[in-house]
Amino acid sequence: MKKNRLKKLHFLKIAVLRHGINKNVLLLGVFMLFGLWNFASAQTKSVTLDVKDMPLREVFKLVKTQTGANFIYSEIEIQKASNVTLKFENLPLKTALERIFKDQPYTFEIQGDIVVVKPATQKKVVQEEKKKRSIKGQVLDENGQPIPGANIWLKGTTTGVPSDVNGNYSLTFDEKYNVIVVSFVGYKSVEKVIGDQDVINFKLVPDDETIEEVVVTGYQTISKERSTGAFAKVSSQVLEMRRMDNLSSVLEGQIAGYSDGIIRGVSTMNAQKTPLYVIDGFPVENTSIDASGSVTENAPVLNMEDIESITVLKDASAASIYGARAANGVIVITTKKAKQGKTQIQLSGVLTVRPYSYYTGNLTNSADIIELEKQWAAENPELNNGIDRALAEAMNRRNNYASPSAGINILLDLYTNKITQSEADAKLSELASRGYSYYKDVEKYAKRNPFYQQYNLSVGKATDRNNFMLSASYRNNKEEDKYAKSDQIGLNIQNSMQVVSWLKADVGVYVNFKNATTQTYDLLNSYGAGFTASPYDRLKDDDGNWITMPSQYKKTVRDNIENYGLYDVDITPLAELDKRLTKTKEFMSRLFAKLEVKILPWLTYNTMFQYEYGVNRVKRLEEMDSYATRVMINKFATYTDGNVVYNLPAGDIFYTQNHFSNAYNFRQQLNVDKVVNGVHGITWILGQEIRNTKLEYSNLTRYGYDNDLLMAQYIDEPLLTQGFSGLMNTWASLSAPSAQREMVNRFVSFYSNGAYSYDNRYTLSGSIRWDRSNLWGTNSKYQNKPLWSVGVNWNINREDFFNCSWVDMLKLRASYGIGGNIAKNAAPYLTANYYTSALVGGLYGNISSPPNPNLRWEKTTTVNVGVDFSMFTNRLVGSFEVYNKKSVDLLANQMGVPTEGFGYSTLTFNNGAMRNRGFELTLQGDLFRESAFKWNMGFLLGYNKNKVTKINVEAPVYFLQLDYPEAYPVEGNSYNGIYAYKWAGLSETGEPQIYDKDGNITTTDYTDLEAIHYVGTTVPEYSGSFTNVFNYKDFELSIQMLYAGGHKIRNTNIPKINMGDPYSNGIIDMTSKDIRKRWKQAGDEKITDVPCLLFYTSPDFNYDRESIYKGADIHVWDASHIKISNISLTYKIPNEWVKKIGFGGARVQFNIENLATIAFDRKAGYLLGSKDKPNYVCGLYLNF
Repeated sequence: MKKNRLKKLHFLKIAVLRHGINKNVLLLGVFMLFGLWNFASAQTKSVTLDVKDMPLREVFKLVKTQTGANFIYSEIEIQKASNVTLKFENLPLKTALERIFKDQPYTFEIQGDIVVVKPATQKKVVQEEKKKRSIKGQVLDENGQPIPGANIWLKGTTTGVPSDVNGNYSLTFDEKYNVIVVSFVGYKSVEKVIGDQDVINFKLVPDDETIEEVVVTGYQTISKERSTGAFAKVSSQVLEMRRMDNLSSVLEGQIAGYSDGIIRGVSTMNAQKTPLYVIDGFPVENTSIDASGSVTENAPVLNMEDIESITVLKDASAASIYGARAANGVIVITTKKAKQGKTQIQLSGVLTVRPYSYYTGNLTNSADIIELEKQWAAENPELNNGIDRALAEAMNRRNNYASPSAGINILLDLYTNKITQSEADAKLSELASRGYSYYKDVEKYAKRNPFYQQYNLSVGKATDRNNFMLSASYRNNKEEDKYAKSDQIGLNIQNSMQVVSWLKADVGVYVNFKNATTQTYDLLNSYGAGFTASPYDRLKDDDGNWITMPSQYKKTVRDNIENYGLYDVDITPLAELDKRLTKTKEFMSRLFAKLEVKILPWLTYNTMFQYEYGVNRVKRLEEMDSYATRVMINKFATYTDGNVVYNLPAGDIFYTQNHFSNAYNFRQQLNVDKVVNGVHGITWILGQEIRNTKLEYSNLTRYGYDNDLLMAQYIDEPLLTQGFSGLMNTWASLSAPSAQREMVNRFVSFYSNGAYSYDNRYTLSGSIRWDRSNLWGTNSKYQNKPLWSVGVNWNINREDFFNCSWVDMLKLRASYGIGGNIAKNAAPYLTANYYTSALVGGLYGNISSPPNPNLRWEKTTTVNVGVDFSMFTNRLVGSFEVYNKKSVDLLANQMGVPTEGFGYSTLTFNNGAMRNRGFELTLQGDLFRESAFKWNMGFLLGYNKNKVTKINVEAPVYFLQLDYPEAYPVEGNSYNGIYAYKWAGLSETGEPQIYDKDGNITTTDYTDLEAIHYVGTTVPEYSGSFTNVFNYKDFELSIQMLYAGGHKIRNTNIPKINMGDPYSNGIIDMTSKDIRKRWKQAGDEKITDVPCLLFYTSPDFNYDRESIYKGADIHVWDASHIKISNISLTYKIPNEWVKKIGFGGARVQFNIENLATIAFDRKAGYLLGSKDKPNYVCGLYLNF
């Protein structure tokens, strides 16, 4: 914008004046070596100019480019300057300035690298005496630090003064004026009524919209007006409104097109789906590998409070410079640097609590279960066919299956005449009255309110030669499980030194330590808990004693345990909570060094190196007295020659897992940034990069372990891994006790990026990158194909014909380019897994994939057209984007070739394609900003439509299409599709019905793939946010609402319509409370979609009906919703208060996170989090 041509760098340099030049600076080495730097040498600076009718501001820029000098002046006074026409060569700075300021109404003073511009003293003239008055005061920033060079003037006049190096000002004026205004680049203007005040102080707050933004790509920094790509930026002022917990939650609602960690939709099927993260210029890939070779990409670890800004690069023009990792977008993180002046110390503490909640409103309660158990007994033919049959059924249920529930036991006693009807009714009524007692006991004895503590300390000191920053963070988290917790410490140290005028050196180190304990025993998971609970069950009796659950094994097994003296397998749930705890220790570090050599004022050379190292160690001691260990040892027990043999030795089981990662990144780069004749802007970079990443994984399980002696016992691995049936009458087979994985990725890259700008009106940019990697095929033709992009922009508002006064900035841009993606676990060679042979000993191999010499990167071509605008003196700022992403050569699933031995395998080849099309709208506006009350409103909207355009795979069986749709995508549909049967209602007998492939209603024909249809996508087609920020004096209230729609969600809480299966753990299962609406009599099919309930004893019982019902599209719901994601109330304590106790600034902040979720389909609410309790956050932030 014409009125905002002062750059942010100019603002930062001005801060030098606050406290002068400190000759003692800190030098940070890799091991924090501190030294003394004395910079007394002066540099000879010369200036060459050839300009015609150029504004004085633009001349200042040219002088700065050639000499590094920064200019400080009053924005009001500079408006009086006349344009400059000059031509001279190699004049000293002072002489050149004398020529420049000749015939200008200013004088200048050189203070080191600063040129202070002052109005020239005018001769006194005799004029009519006017009444004069004076005011004075000080201008401070948001942290209470003085702002030198701020513009203070009388509203409606050009009478004004700049603030001095201490932020002070004094202004004499005609008393008829009564409003004073203060402005400074990068801050919101403030005006106050003078009244009868003699002293008026100002505190300015940053204004992101009025700063000429820069785009930080990680490789270079360019001005927003010269950028051709699609990007979005989140500043530290916006981040302050949030709890700095993790990157994903911080970015949610801040970036149009960003949803669930994905930018502009999914562009791959089997490669990495997450964006690339870049921290201070270095790609950081927090990658891990597991025993199966699966690769997981995680967000990088860093001190969240250190983030200064986050820039998201969306299209090829912005991101293609990253080559084979650019297709998913790039998130560039810039960390904070110290500000010049006195030492800055910041301390913060944030406490977060979330009330524990487990939603039971959609589950059957005790009364429901009792009713179902009564129905089972009433419909059981064995119980209703004479006392002898009833006694036999009762014995059968108690001896040959898991012990019956309390309700079933009462009913068995009733039907076998052991108790009377009135006794049974009383006992059943008591059980039915318990509601959700089991869940309440779980909450009371096994859970707690999660509580999170987060503390951060930062110390910074900067001069014109050195910038030192240290930050430390500590986190203590207590999760909802009673024994789950973690501690984490992060330390970040960085130092940047201007060694000499032509050499700058940066060094830094970040280290993070974490200890975590995870509770493996889960009372809300029947499989993990080892028993099936009913809602009327208890964990403690009325006397406070722990309750032991009935055995889950049939009587023959129970008898074997007793007769052979095996270990007891009864479960006392509360005794299991602190058993088998998983303890994790993590360490990670990043060390970097950078050098920048200034060859010419417009030519620099950069070289940089980063090394990353990470260790993750997992230990789990599975104590002998834990239920799971006792069961495992019993399962492998056999009876030989009159003795019980424990083939798996008695004792603890000790599991260890180690994961090591290391990576290095080396880059060197030439940078050109030159303006020729004030109108021709040229930027160009040329570089080379090397990256190597190595991941190592191993695990080991030791049996018969003695934790005191640190010793384990020998096991017969071939016998145990082959498997057999032991005294528990179940098949016992041991997984391999150890596993190892290793993965190495190497890249060698060459890249270039250039842009030409004419008069800051037109810009043409382009980039190209070649990547060579060990990940791609042996066919050389795939190793040498570059990824590239081109882009253009047009700053329409700078045209002479553009005379729309209410439009401050209007820019049109377009880009086209190709970005890449990779699957880190892919390989061009034949790959196999090796195992210990239980049959013949030694090792055997299992081929997992054939050789693939044509393996290559995935390519995503993006076309992007956008417009950026600012109106009404930056009162309304926004952008609109339209894009089309076409991804080809995707690593897609493909059926194996039978003649090659892979007929039943699904392999991956570069044989898939998909498309993402959409648009994005970003709006930011100040509704009120000229008074003590301010109101800013923001709106984001992102729309994306995903479509698979090429695939060569088909699900071999119907249930794979239903359960694993992403493994078997269908052309023409979204990759993240949901598939289901078309529901046809209930039959006259209450049976579930669907339409077959020919449109006929059926209750049995459900295995044909063609009967399954596409019902929607799990990923929102549109998403965004609506944010309001209100300011009144020292109070700030922020309310953010997120919305998403156009997607579906599958119901996971479906009523069970088959019960009483003797092969399941219980007769009556806890299920959805919708079972109350089940079909019970003819005619109900007209009023309900819940089929009739059948028990195993019914002649009509079959498993097909449940498969049909679960797979029907009536259980796929609209997932559109609105969420109140964050409410923040901040109070900035007045400086005059905090300074009395030695603080430079203080604020208190309260947040409520995820207050409410409103689902468009009320049934889907609980799946979307509408029943979750919110987080309550309190933070205190201090500056010294």
